[in-house]
Amino acid sequence: MTNTTGYDAIVVGAGPVGQFLALAASARGQRMLVLEAKAAGDARDGDRTLALSHGSWLMLDRVGVAARVAPLTTPIDRIHISQRGGPGRTELCAAENDLPALGHVVGYGDLQAALAAALAAHADVRHGTAVTAVIASSDIATVQAGEDRFSASTVIVAEGGGVLLESLGYEQSIKDYGVCALVARVMTDMPHRHVAYERFAEHGPLALLPRGDGFALVWTLAPALAQQTATLPVTSFLQALQNAFGWRAGRFVGVGERSMFPLVLRRTSDSPHARVVVLGNAAQTLHPVAGQGLNLGLRDAWIAAETLARDGRIDGRAFSRSRRRDRGANARFTDLLAELFAGTAPGLGAVRGAGLTVLDTAPGLRRLFTRALSFGRMR
Repeated sequence: MTNTTGYDAIVVGAGPVGQFLALAASARGQRMLVLEAKAAGDARDGDRTLALSHGSWLMLDRVGVAARVAPLTTPIDRIHISQRGGPGRTELCAAENDLPALGHVVGYGDLQAALAAALAAHADVRHGTAVTAVIASSDIATVQAGEDRFSASTVIVAEGGGVLLESLGYEQSIKDYGVCALVARVMTDMPHRHVAYERFAEHGPLALLPRGDGFALVWTLAPALAQQTATLPVTSFLQALQNAFGWRAGRFVGVGERSMFPLVLRRTSDSPHARVVVLGNAAQTLHPVAGQGLNLGLRDAWIAAETLARDGRIDGRAFSRSRRRDRGANARFTDLLAELFAGTAPGLGAVRGAGLTVLDTAPGLRRLFTRALSFGRMR
C-alpha cells in the first residue's frame, strides 16, 4: 500500500468537468491529481452530443482548449423555438445579441480528447483507478483507490458518486419526469445553416442541434414509445420523425445509431464536509431542455479552480453555499420548461403559444432570455 501526499487537490472523475477543473487549477499553479475508473481512451460516451454555451466556450478559450476543439465543433447562430399543433414561435439570434455564436455543438469524445491533450503536461492523471472511499477530516481528505491512498487538502468529486457520496453522508433528491430521451445523429436534404431547433411536442421537447453536416437529435417520448421508435426500420423511423417535427429543417434522409435514456432531475445535498467538494453531474443532473447541465458544471469547476488558487484549499460547505443560487436557479428554470412544455392539460397549449408570442414580439425580453441561455445566468 502506498500513501501519497503532495497534491493541492484530488479530482475524482476525468469527464469534461473534472478535466476542465484540473486544467484551470493547474494553470494557476495548483498540483492536481485526477483519478478515473475508466481506462484511458474509453469511448463508451464518445459520440454523445454536448451543447456548450457561449459562456462555456469563453472559459475553454481561457485554458487553451477552444482552439484545439474548434475544428470539430459546429457553432449555433440561431435557435428556432415552436410548438407542434399550436400557435407561437420565436427565434433567438447571436447577431441580435452581438455574440459570435449562441453556443457550440461538440462530440463528447472530441471534447474529452482536447481536454486530455491540454492537461497531459500539467497534472497527474491516472486512468483505471477506481475510488472506493474518501475519508474526510477537518483539515485533510484521503482517497482510497485499490491498495493505494492519496491525500490532499481538498477532494473534488466531479462525476458519478452514487455509493461513494452516500458513504460520506450526502443525500440525493430525484424527480423522474416519466419520459425518455431518444438520441441519434440524423441527416436532412437541406444544410442546417447553423440553426438549432427546439420543438415542443406531445411528450416534451424535440431538439435538433446542428452537428457536422447534419443534426444531433434529442427526442422526448414516453418510455414504451421511445423503445418502440428506437427499433423502427430506418424508413419508418424517418417518417415518424418527419411527422413529429415537420419540414422546417427539410426532409429527413438518414439516421445513425439510436439510443435512449430516462430523464430525471437529480440534486445532491450541500456538502457536510469541509474538505470535500461535489460538482458537475455528481452535484446535479438537469433535464436537457435548456442544455444547461454541462455548462453549470463547467461554471462550478471554474469557481472551484479560482478558490483553490486563492486559498490553497476549498471549504466544501462554503462552496456549496456559494453555488446554491446558480444551481438552484438553473434547476428551477429547466424544471419549469420541462413541465410547461410537456403538459397536455386543457389550455396549456394556448399558454405556451402566448409565451412564445410575447417573447417573439418583445426584443428586450428576448435578448435577456438569449443571454441567459448563452451565459447560463438564470435568476
